[in-house]
Amino acid sequence: MKNAHLRMGTLEFTKWSNDSPTRIKVHLDRYIGEEQQSGSDVAQAHLFSVFGNDQEIAAIWAAAATGERFVVEGPELNSSLVSLGQEAQSFRGSVSVPGRKRPLRHLIAISAEFAAGASPGRTILCDNDPAFVLYRLARRFGLPVVPEWTTWFGSELEKSGAVKPLVGLRCSPVTVEGTKDTLMNWISRGLKRGLIRIPEDSGPVTWKVLSRFANLAVADSPREAA
Repeated sequence: MKNAHLRMGTLEFTKWSNDSPTRIKVHLDRYIGEEQQSGSDVAQAHLFSVFGNDQEIAAIWAAAATGERFVVEGPELNSSLVSLGQEAQSFRGSVSVPGRKRPLRHLIAISAEFAAGASPGRTILCDNDPAFVLYRLARRFGLPVVPEWTTWFGSELEKSGAVKPLVGLRCSPVTVEGTKDTLMNWISRGLKRGLIRIPEDSGPVTWKVLSRFANLAVADSPREAA
């Protein structure tokens, strides 16, 4: 996709050596994080995806591993000071670009909470699509649900205020508050009131869900940013 770089942001890390700063700035194509809390000068980041050359990505990787702070900004993202916190996990790879002798280096870094899948009573999701939300919660908690309940389930989330948006660049992340017991109570109540029903067909449940997060990753190319 042409001009993909125009929709990307930047992530910058300042490294100090002998009281002299070295600024490292790389392209940022995905970001998920929290709003900055009152009284705090740094916001919690949960995921960032960046690419650059060997030295840049090595420096960002080392900084993420030690809980350093970064400045992120982009077309959909106000400039913010963020950190993944302690015990962040990183995954590095390479991206071959036609016409470029050396491949770009790619890094995805995620917070410990996101790496664990969730914290007690809270689930972090990279997409707010109702079908995706239901599918991921069903997988996490082992909920007995079917795709036909998507609209009803999304309405329950909205009415209860359980779903809350996160800060995202080129994705629509959310958190969902609730335990397995809470969600099972919703399902039980919905069945009793006839708002949802168990399908007569007892065959396997088929889900056709693909997050827009993944769709964008397939569609875009770092060619223009190289």
